[in-house]
Amino acid sequence: MSPEGSGSSTPTKTRVRVLVADDSRVIRKAVTKILGDRFDVVEAEDGEDCWTRLEPDDQIEVLITDIDMPRLDGYGLICRVRAAEEGRIRDLPVIVITGAQDDLTRERAFACGATDFITKPIDGVQLLSRARAHAKIDQARRLLSEETETAAQTGASDGITGLHSRRYLLERGAQDFTAARRHERELSIIRMDVDQFADIVANHGEAVAQQVLRFVGQALKRTARTEDTLARLIDSEFAILAPATSRMDAAVLCERVRAAVSQRTFNEGGVDLPLTVSLGLATQRRDPTDTFEELLHTASQRLTLAKAQGGNRLGVGYEDQLTAPEEAVMEQPDLERAIEMLVAGDGGKLIPYLPDLVQKVMPLIEFGHRNLDFGSAFDLDALKKRLSRLK
Repeated sequence: MSPEGSGSSTPTKTRVRVLVADDSRVIRKAVTKILGDRFDVVEAEDGEDCWTRLEPDDQIEVLITDIDMPRLDGYGLICRVRAAEEGRIRDLPVIVITGAQDDLTRERAFACGATDFITKPIDGVQLLSRARAHAKIDQARRLLSEETETAAQTGASDGITGLHSRRYLLERGAQDFTAARRHERELSIIRMDVDQFADIVANHGEAVAQQVLRFVGQALKRTARTEDTLARLIDSEFAILAPATSRMDAAVLCERVRAAVSQRTFNEGGVDLPLTVSLGLATQRRDPTDTFEELLHTASQRLTLAKAQGGNRLGVGYEDQLTAPEEAVMEQPDLERAIEMLVAGDGGKLIPYLPDLVQKVMPLIEFGHRNLDFGSAFDLDALKKRLSRLK
């Protein structure tokens, strides 16, 4: 079978379609032989070839890729997939198959956004079971996505969470964007996604997943300001449109939202789940764009970076173009570096690390409280308790 072919001469709509990218024809044939009886397998010779096949084909539900390939390697392919604006591409399960067995390759693949990792030589039983499991997760996610998309096209509100719909956000965002530009005011947009939501759908079902979305929607309502516009975009993605809000103020809002979700354990119908969210932030005057949708896309790219770093954090202030994972992931700064970043106006990047940074200076704060008498209004014990909940 040529790269343009499939693992079955008569693929049907009932067969899940899998896209396999590997520059080795032998490996592609081996994967097709393993999966061909149960899947419609499409082959690609490298990352660029894979991307050209992936974009127009909305039937692909699982992507299997090698790492070392010409033109576009596996790392670049995964990063491009995770940064895609279209949800069905961005959330695609990605299984990495590689001959490299070192920890660095594995860590970098997962940092880019890989879903699973299998080493060569290929274990056929393992590959088949992983492909079936990830296809099942993707099908459940798509069902939930279709329901959201239908509601977004027909109304201004989301039927599951009661928040505004994507359609409403785009209309309101375009109006606020124009007004902010005309009056030279700030405008921030925050995109947020529930971490590991696909696992929640797969392990607990659609009903619990919808309860999780309502739980997160309620957390947004409790945390956001009156002037903010809240919307559910698609799947487990939400957005906050924050008018007249600088990047720093929006970063503070992001941290409040992140903490509001993570500090309350979801408990519905006997299901007990700790939840976290990842966020991406873009601000009009700091991130110049010509349209609101471009600003929304910038926030989406930063959300992707936050998720690639492990989730439960804010992505802010990065370049629009995705860099290599080891360059994109900022390690926790020490106190001296943190102060330098504050002076330089990059305090927004410190938001995910604030609990640890403040904890480091607690001995100094306690010493100052004992010797300088900060006053009865300063509650040191309350500060310690607050930090322990945030960590």
